Amino acid sequence: AGLDHREETGAVTHGGVNPNAYAGAFGLDYAGKIKVTEGFLETNVPLLKEGPLGDFLELNGALRYTRNRSRDTLTGQARTTEAMSWKLGAIYDLTAGLRLRATQSRDIRAAGFRELFQKTAPTDEGTVQGRVNNPNIEGPNKADNTPIFSGGNFGLTAEKADTTTIGAVLTPGLLPGLRVSLDWYRIKVRDAIANLNGQRVTDLCIGYDVLCERISFASPSDIVRIDAGQANVGRIQIAGFDFEASYRLPLTEFAGAADGALHFRFLLNHQYDFSVKQSEGIPTINYAGQSGPAVEGGDFYPAPQWLWNALIAYETDRFNATVTLRHVGKGKLNVEWIGPDEPGYAPTLANSVNLNRVPSRTYVNLALSYRLPLGAELFGSIENLFDTRPPMAPGGTTTLLVSAYPTNPVFFDTFGMRWKAGLRLEF
Repeated sequence: AGLDHREETGAVTHGGVNPNAYAGAFGLDYAGKIKVTEGFLETNVPLLKEGPLGDFLELNGALRYTRNRSRDTLTGQARTTEAMSWKLGAIYDLTAGLRLRATQSRDIRAAGFRELFQKTAPTDEGTVQGRVNNPNIEGPNKADNTPIFSGGNFGLTAEKADTTTIGAVLTPGLLPGLRVSLDWYRIKVRDAIANLNGQRVTDLCIGYDVLCERISFASPSDIVRIDAGQANVGRIQIAGFDFEASYRLPLTEFAGAADGALHFRFLLNHQYDFSVKQSEGIPTINYAGQSGPAVEGGDFYPAPQWLWNALIAYETDRFNATVTLRHVGKGKLNVEWIGPDEPGYAPTLANSVNLNRVPSRTYVNLALSYRLPLGAELFGSIENLFDTRPPMAPGGTTTLLVSAYPTNPVFFDTFGMRWKAGLRLEF
């Protein structure tokens, strides 16, 4: 059990620089103070040890109360929020080689400095950042020139998540050094904080009568202002499986004179659900399998359905060599679009595109180290050993509807092959 108190103060100014002159690259001014007081209780309760029903059973739990006081030091606005978070878990060793585990938790995340305090600024009307497609405009050209204001939102509420995990760990006695685990997870997020862009606000208002208070109309076909930026966007549900296998093999088992050991490790993630529901009355969209742009303006990233990492290492008392492989499975550029290889494709439909597939990529890294006498160590590493280029998958979107990369930097390497070498000394 314990108490915790912390205070954070921050202030950022840009000396009157117009953020739109540099496409928002310098950000916006903000200043504020956040005070957080928390009380917590955690416990482990052993219920069984080496009994007829199993080798071990333990329940664990945690409870935390959080009081968060925020104050915008530029406007003088202040408010206090309170929240409770908790966790219940269990570990059950059915036999010496089989462990079952599960957790259920309520998690929270309060908005941070930029999300709360960042000042708003308009884009330049008529530029790429200062127009949206307005479906109310007749004819093929639906561009509506309007300033788009983006920034923080002092009225944000905390994100709340209900997380469930169920899994098993296998350590077979017939093969010492092997460990295999499989876990299922589901995360349900409410009041998720996201950075909505002007087009998203427009689509939600005109299509579903949601967030219309953020838009000012001179007429249905003329938008004169959009307040985009931070918002609590509704509900997100994420679900999938995590698989892990590791094995250590001493080489003396093959040859008594052999030195060192081999290490193997494999991690696999399969995400089959990334559902986003903005509000009641708006269809739920499952973004699972998308490796293109982020969801809701850059704050949430769905993933290709298959991601894996593998590691192979050889280690002695002085020498270590490690090869790692990182694989990003194939995915879609946008699950709301239809490509020519998908059902329902028609060139006359607005959501039909000529290409909606993002190919997979596998990256190889190499690391070496050697311990010298007197506490010295030589080391070197090469990342992206084969200089694998990323596929086209625009990502890193901003509130100004600008794509920062022609690929998604969350998954794909944007630097190419690079290396480093050095000498460490201990004294």
